[in-house]
This record gives sequence, structure tokens and C-alpha cells, in this order.
Amino acid sequence: MDQKRHKVDILGVQVDDISEKNAVRAILQMAGKAKGENHPKHVVTINAEFVMLARKNKNFSDVLGRADLAVPDGKGVVLAKLILGGSEHDRVTGVDLVEKLCKQGAKRAVRVGFLGGFDGVAEIVSKRQKEQNPDLKVVFAGPGDPTIGYDSRLKKELFDRGRVDIMFVAYGMGQQEFWIERNRHGLSLNKNSLDVGVFVGVGGAFDYLSMVKTRAPIQLQNIGLEWFWRLLAEPGRIWRMRVLPVFAIMVIGQFLGQKLNLSTKKIF
Repeated sequence: MDQKRHKVDILGVQVDDISEKNAVRAILQMAGKAKGENHPKHVVTINAEFVMLARKNKNFSDVLGRADLAVPDGKGVVLAKLILGGSEHDRVTGVDLVEKLCKQGAKRAVRVGFLGGFDGVAEIVSKRQKEQNPDLKVVFAGPGDPTIGYDSRLKKELFDRGRVDIMFVAYGMGQQEFWIERNRHGLSLNKNSLDVGVFVGVGGAFDYLSMVKTRAPIQLQNIGLEWFWRLLAEPGRIWRMRVLPVFAIMVIGQFLGQKLNLSTKKIF
């Protein structure tokens, strides 16, 4: 039975206060739903850039709000969640979700798909995960295309593959969320519903899992400086990362506002 999870409001975005272990467990539970029981579920991996984009783009904010599970990907989001009333310290990254869900899924005959990325990285990731987990059932791997014009072709490909319990989608921030939202409510072909359990947006995870890019050393990940490593490797990301200081300031402002409201309530 699904348990109600505690959520923390971070600048208007609801993020689940959940450990990595429990996030993996929840996604596997979603994947195990019988066909027709519910429409496909949607898991989003939230970082500070997601939150700031949601503040500017109401459609994106609405998509995040309708997600079935919103896990804290970035270290900044984890810290913000703790400051604003959360208790779980885990980051739940797209890279780690793919690896752990494939490992656990191989033990449960979970059927997975890898959609997105460039230059065949989805196929590389699927092969690597299959090598690490020989019993893993990989039913789809391909770059796809997030544009509406490609939807019908992809639907036919997926329909021919049968059940996909977990589909990892790596179209990048925004594109993958809008694609999942659009398709999980309208995946049909010849009046037959496609059988997908849960879509998990994993951003650039395929690049790291395929070894096309090198992930930050664990020491930098642990102290919250993975963003700095990525900036050094991809200087062009500075335009996206300019929102990070603003995010930190606004989170502090939200925290102080909560404290002020609490103090006011006590007085009156």
C-alpha cells in the first residue's frame, strides 16, 4: 500500500522528503502496477535550476506539481529542504536512480527502457547496465526525439515492445518533463493503450553512465561541489548556473519569512 510522503515547499515547488532507498522502493512499487490500473507515473529529479525555471514558467511549475514523485537531485535542493523543515539528507540523482533501479529491477524481472541522449548513448547505457545486471530485462534503447512530430513513430516502436515497467527519459531539463507529461496522458495506438509503468526523467545521466562525460569525484559530490566540476568541464553551463546564488538567497528569505510568521502567530 502507498504511504503518504512528507513534502517540503521550496520556493513553490513541492519536493518529497525521501531517502534514496525509499525513493527506489517507491518507484519499483509504481512500476509494479498492473496494466490499466493507473496511467503511467512520473518521477522528476529536482535541482535548483528546476526550481528557478518553475518560478518563471507556470506550465513547467504545473508539470512538476502533477508529478507522482519529486526527488531532490541537487545538493542545494537537499540543503534547502533541510532548512525549510525536511529531515532526509540524501541526494537522489538521476545517475544513481538508473543504477540502483536496474540493480534491483534485475532481481524482480522489471522491464526497463532507455530513451534520449545523443550519439547512441542510450544503447551504450543499456549494454553497460545489462553487463552489470545480466538478468535485467531491457526492452527499449534509443535516442528518440522530444518533438511532437516524433511521438507517433515512437509510440509504434514502444507498442511493439510490449510492457515497459520503467522508462528512463534523458531529454534534459524541461524537454523531458513536458514530453513525459504530454505522452503519459495520451499514449495510445489503434485504441490499445501502451503499457508503461513509470517514466523517470534523468537529465544528463546517460552521458555519465556511458562514460561520455566524467562525473565529479565522490569527494566533490559529498561537499556539494559537483556543480563546480560540471562548470569546469562545460563552461557554457554558466548561463544556466547564474540562478544558483539567487536560489540560495531566496531560500534564506523563505526560511526567515517562515520564522517571522511563526513568531507573529505566537504573539497573537
